Amino acid sequence: MALYVLLAVLSGIVVPALGVHFSVNAFRNYQIQRRQADLENLGESLTAVYEEEGGVWKRRRIMDVLRPAPQWAGMIIELLDSEGHEIFTLKPMQMPRRDHHSNNNNENNLNDGSETEHMTLKLGHSKNIGRLEIERKIPSGRYELSFISYLTRYTLAGAFIMILFACGVGCFVAERLSRPVIKVIERTKKISKGDYDVEKISSVGISELDDLTKGVENLARSLAAQEKLRQRLMVDVAHELRTPLTVVRTQIEAIEDGILEPTPERLRLCLNEIKRLGGLIENVESLTRLEGETIELHTEKTEMKNYLAPVLETFMPVFERAKIKFSFELEENLFCDIDRYKFRHVVDNLLSNALRYTNPGGNVETKLYGFDDKVYIEVRDTGIGISEKDLPNIFERFYRADESRARVTGGSGVGLAIVKASVEAHNGKIIAQSVKGEGSVFKIELPKS
Repeated sequence: MALYVLLAVLSGIVVPALGVHFSVNAFRNYQIQRRQADLENLGESLTAVYEEEGGVWKRRRIMDVLRPAPQWAGMIIELLDSEGHEIFTLKPMQMPRRDHHSNNNNENNLNDGSETEHMTLKLGHSKNIGRLEIERKIPSGRYELSFISYLTRYTLAGAFIMILFACGVGCFVAERLSRPVIKVIERTKKISKGDYDVEKISSVGISELDDLTKGVENLARSLAAQEKLRQRLMVDVAHELRTPLTVVRTQIEAIEDGILEPTPERLRLCLNEIKRLGGLIENVESLTRLEGETIELHTEKTEMKNYLAPVLETFMPVFERAKIKFSFELEENLFCDIDRYKFRHVVDNLLSNALRYTNPGGNVETKLYGFDDKVYIEVRDTGIGISEKDLPNIFERFYRADESRARVTGGSGVGLAIVKASVEAHNGKIIAQSVKGEGSVFKIELPKS
């Protein structure tokens, strides 16, 4: 606001000052040009009189030309003949008469600030018949001085009003700009303290500030969602780690206390739980590597039908045992640059999920097709589906829509996260569509090579 007011004050002083200066100069230039035009007109009139009188200067006719002209009031007008002798002099009543000598250059001005205009009178283009001299001051009259005075006064008054108006506008604009910014600052302070539930800031009609407030609101919502996912992640990780550790600890403590015998079955149970724990850790490590910036892919140009067909055929017996109809439709001559080993995990995870969540008698279908410069892989099932609430979060680590966390149906919760990270590492993307109780569709999009 201070800067705005300062600029307004400087503009209110400098601009009017320059305006007055240029206006006065323009007015004085106008006076000079006007006097010069009047002088030329007067010379033409006197020349016409001289010619009418047969080449003789007559004072009566000269006075008839000079006296009616109001523009010559307050000036000394002298008419000299061709030899420089005075013929006629017209002076203001208030000015004292002075002697004139044409060769005396030191007496051209009546007083300081005066200016002399002169014009040679010729008959035709050659004969010199006289010389006309006018002595004046600029500005020469009270009306001109009054005009300049009024111009200066009104300009300064307008500048003062403009400064007051600018200060008022500055206060209004500064308050309008600062109010939403202050609210955004307060909101960010609350967000930094973990308080994401803040009131919505109303729009101020300034696009940049509205974008700023919307950005902070989106940030608060995103951080709130991430905080909920983090809390759920910690609970799920703790549960996943606690279950196998609890089983192993219980068995070992019972054997140590002599309650149970260390039979091969019990030792095998402990070993399976340890393997389960190790598998969970491996999945987390794989996900971390896939989501890291230093992921290494050994890609090669691959014909996708020839690559997918053997993989899908290995799942045929599994789906048959589960009494689920499994079919696939693969388009030919579609090439992609993929890491054949890592992409196999993507296909395995999607088919395993479809198998796990589809009831006997259901259908699972896989399609491979191309469109424009993209290759698409779809895995469609008629399983239990995913609720609308859970669908946006299924690719998060350890997120499972199955609240009971039963491993029979829920898995470890990192499979789809690994799938998403692997697909994105191949410069692709994966989307999920689902209707609770009707089934799900997972679609992978890869660039053609």
